[in-house]
Amino acid sequence: MVLVRWILQFLCLLIHHSILAQAERSAFSATGRGGIATTFVTDYQCIGINPANLGFTKSFRDPKITASVLESSLSFYSGALSRRDILGVVFGKASRQQFNYSEKTQASQRFAEKDNSLNADLMLLGFSIRLPKRRLGSFAFSLQDGIRLYLRLNRTASEIAFLGSNAPYFPYVQRGDRFNYLQNPRNPDAKDNFYAVNGLSEEDQVAVFRGSFLDSAQAKRYGEILNNSRISCSWFREYNISYGLPLISSYNFTLLGGVGFRYLSGIVYIDLAAENNRLTRNSLSISQSYGFSLEEASDGRATAPKLRVPSTNLFERFLFPKPVGRGFGFDFGFTAIVKRNLYIGAALTNFGKIVWEGNLVQVTDGKLIEFQGTGFNNYNFFGADQGALQFAGDKSPLKWTGGVSREVIELPSTFRVGASYEYYKTIHAGIDLIIPRNNVAGNLTRTLYGIGLDVRPFKMFRISAGANFGGNNGDKINFPAGFTYLSRKGFYEAGIATRDLITYIVDLGTGSTLSASGGFLRFKF
Repeated sequence: MVLVRWILQFLCLLIHHSILAQAERSAFSATGRGGIATTFVTDYQCIGINPANLGFTKSFRDPKITASVLESSLSFYSGALSRRDILGVVFGKASRQQFNYSEKTQASQRFAEKDNSLNADLMLLGFSIRLPKRRLGSFAFSLQDGIRLYLRLNRTASEIAFLGSNAPYFPYVQRGDRFNYLQNPRNPDAKDNFYAVNGLSEEDQVAVFRGSFLDSAQAKRYGEILNNSRISCSWFREYNISYGLPLISSYNFTLLGGVGFRYLSGIVYIDLAAENNRLTRNSLSISQSYGFSLEEASDGRATAPKLRVPSTNLFERFLFPKPVGRGFGFDFGFTAIVKRNLYIGAALTNFGKIVWEGNLVQVTDGKLIEFQGTGFNNYNFFGADQGALQFAGDKSPLKWTGGVSREVIELPSTFRVGASYEYYKTIHAGIDLIIPRNNVAGNLTRTLYGIGLDVRPFKMFRISAGANFGGNNGDKINFPAGFTYLSRKGFYEAGIATRDLITYIVDLGTGSTLSASGGFLRFKF
């Protein structure tokens, strides 16, 4: 569980101090229709979605160059938290709340078996150049960061996260260093009852308590504790270049093709999962820029990871993080245009591998015998006390395999299929399916289904709307919306969007999505 805290710590820094949000990446113009983008996006926004669309040309008035900086998108989904809970965390109210035992128990029940995900994208720079002759197509380049986090805990892991040493998993509570074991209480109304039931003095009440087993043979392994749980996180910095052109061109039928290449610099990789009561994924690699380092044992092998306060400022850590992984990926796409109004597209994105070879450790499937800490006291995990979750005693340190030289994994790859119809350049409506090709950290856990449209009631304004479900959003149906301003001569664009407008209005009881996306420096020449 200490890994959860590490993940939340560095994500907290990014979310609160950076302008950062899978389906549409940082293309803010696609966010409002719920990521329906396979046949919609053009210019540099095709990158990572469908490079074939770089071959689009509608008239001689199409811009020769399109450029933008700082397009961003941030989205957080929780199947456990309500709209009020999430807003309380974002605006700081949750940090002042302190759960009693009953509230901590309720919180653990809410989080058990629920999906939670975060997507953050920031395009630092993007531009596309249309070649002089129409049949030669266009090139595009972008530099962007993408962060993907997914968290799902089973009931036992969720109870330990919120109840700490008082979780039902531990049969006894050990008081301080005096090896005085007390029967772990069950269902007290508040923690004060725990002291009263055991007749503890005021001195005893400030002592350190640890959840413990008298007989270590009764303790469970991490694979059993985390069974059917998943904690995954990835942060890539991408250097992308794509090219698309028309392969077949006639009045009633056009076929576009495109290819993209990217070099990836890996900043964070965390993948922990358990199935059938054993760890099936157990790797961890975090950049030294965020204070993660490996302690050297006497034999010279790295055996224990440590999290320290970074020596650099936040701005430097974000702009110039030290990579711990390197890889290459490819995109392939095709789009067919039938009678100039019907668009059908398909794309394979992010096909490739990355090598993690810096700060790489693996968790071994040891037993959890002792645990120290009271667990999370509210939903503000980012600001949790240092003592909320920690492993205790010589019997129970989290076991690591240090000195792992390298690990090669597939990139989080998807297959996209989409179709849309454009009516007199006023309404453009379509559907998309985004299918995950693998189950690596950073990918969707299920197929994402979406429907959306753009409506342009006036030449200078475009309104977007849609609906989607699946992906990493549990059973929730999202209703995105967006607004884009276009200058009269098309020189300048700016817009804002959200992946779910409903969350800002009402709770529907199937989870909440807090999302914002925007771009304000998009130019066409």
